[in-house]
Amino acid sequence: MNQITLQKLTKNQKEQIRWLYLGEYEVVDICTKLNLEAETVRFFIFGPDGSGSEKSCLYNIKKGMSSTAISSFIADKANVLERTGGVALNILNRALLKLDADITSGEVVLNIDDMKKLAGIVLDFDKMVRLETGRATETIEHMGLSIAEAREVLINDPFALAIEAEFSETTKLPWLED
Repeated sequence: MNQITLQKLTKNQKEQIRWLYLGEYEVVDICTKLNLEAETVRFFIFGPDGSGSEKSCLYNIKKGMSSTAISSFIADKANVLERTGGVALNILNRALLKLDADITSGEVVLNIDDMKKLAGIVLDFDKMVRLETGRATETIEHMGLSIAEAREVLINDPFALAIEAEFSETTKLPWLED
């Protein structure tokens, strides 16, 4: 009989496996998504004998649930996450408003590290908004701009220097010519 070694799962990992499995993810997909070994995930889902017959294994639990109950479980989890995120945003908003008031009154002066942290918050929020709206969260390829597009970007950029620039179209790059 082969011996298998199982990873120790945290409570959070077990909950994620449960949520994904009930959400119709396959074992392979769960392993990939959570970066876990397949034997560990299979053991958690199908039990020690691998058949799913043990009462406490996820396979048996899911088998006994209706699709409506599973949908309700997933919807409840999503609602809890949404409420938790809302509470965190409210707390962060109040803290940032207080910080803004303290900076305006001169009580607080931010150092470079503080400003980096605030910039990180802005970037994280931008990524969340992009994710929610279906836009890319990271730039994955560089694209050229036409002259009109470049001018438009510079006109709308509040940090752009007010200088005149000459633009020219480049069809061939000199270092790539034969």
